[in-house]
Amino acid sequence: MDGKKVRFFIPLFVCGLLACVSAQAAVIEISAMLAYSTSDFEDGYHSLQRRYTGTIDFKFTPVSALEFEYTDSTTRITFPTTLGGYIALPTRQVTNYKDQVYSFNWVQNLVSTKWILQPYFVIGGGKMHRVVTVDLPEYRYSEKSSQNLTTGTGGLGVRLFMTKAMAVKAEAKTYVPEFRFSKWKENQMLSLGLSWAF
Repeated sequence: MDGKKVRFFIPLFVCGLLACVSAQAAVIEISAMLAYSTSDFEDGYHSLQRRYTGTIDFKFTPVSALEFEYTDSTTRITFPTTLGGYIALPTRQVTNYKDQVYSFNWVQNLVSTKWILQPYFVIGGGKMHRVVTVDLPEYRYSEKSSQNLTTGTGGLGVRLFMTKAMAVKAEAKTYVPEFRFSKWKENQMLSLGLSWAF
């Protein structure tokens, strides 16, 4: 065997060996989560939030994963207004935020995968498509606008494994347009759901 063939064969063998190791270590986890909250205040202010999240995690080590996430989120805010005095009689303004988030995240376990209770953190980023609708129902007025924004994601979660393959998940996560993590409180929610590992 000449030198050229040896130089070609060794990297090919090493890549094949690494692929075998990765194939044995790799695990896919699929999750589905839901968040819902509603608030009422004395001044007539009312808010409702609902969030659906689906994720696919590709674990390249037992405690680390790359995650693809899709989130569909709706926020509805209603409050009495006169629009700064432009309307003679008080009316209600309804503002809806409809967000679709596609993100790529790093998920890191904080304990061994042998534990039944496994806390973890998530950080990443992606794209958010936001549609904002402002309505004055009594005046049949509606205004709609849309935005495409980069967004940062971050959060903490915990898995409680019921079986070797299925876990109950709780996750507190925020989505911040333009990676402004100083405003994380504006869009954070606690989600609950299930995950399955394959």
